[in-house]
This record gives sequence, structure tokens and C-alpha cells, in this order.
Amino acid sequence: MKTLRRLSWTEEGRAAYVPPGDGIVNHLADLMEAEILVAAEADASRGRALAGDPAASVAELRTAVQYLAHAVEEAALVAGLRAERLLGVEA
Repeated sequence: MKTLRRLSWTEEGRAAYVPPGDGIVNHLADLMEAEILVAAEADASRGRALAGDPAASVAELRTAVQYLAHAVEEAALVAGLRAERLLGVEA
């Protein structure tokens, strides 16, 4: 079976795949993965700043935790997708 690249998005709730290569879908997937990681880094930075603010409210901290949880989930997805490609996991 040919190795396919799993994408960071789904199609109708199912995993989406594309053959590896230099095509536009692969390029878009690379850009989306990079953007996910940039957003996660920004959320981590904001969360760190908020955690160090003694005036931060409980509501602000809860919101920060929600953003951080989402960022961790997204970063873990990107890490998993990249691991699949490195290991040559077959779809």
C-alpha cells in the first residue's frame, strides 16, 4: 500500500489524505501546520504572561487554560502528523 500524508483537517469528519509530493495540497498542509505551531507559541507566551500577573482574574486564567489546552492539542496533532511522515506510516 502506498504511503499517504494525513492532513491536519478532515473531510466530513473523516481523516483526509494526499499523496506525498510538492503539490498545492501538500504546500497548503505545510503552511497550516506552521500556522498551528505559531499560534500555539503565541498562546503559550500569553499564558505565561498572564500566569505571572498577580492581578489576573480567575476568569482570565480559565480562558488562558482553555486556549493553552487547545494549543497543546493542535501542536500534538502536528507532531503526530510529522511522526507519521518520518516513520512512513501507511494509510
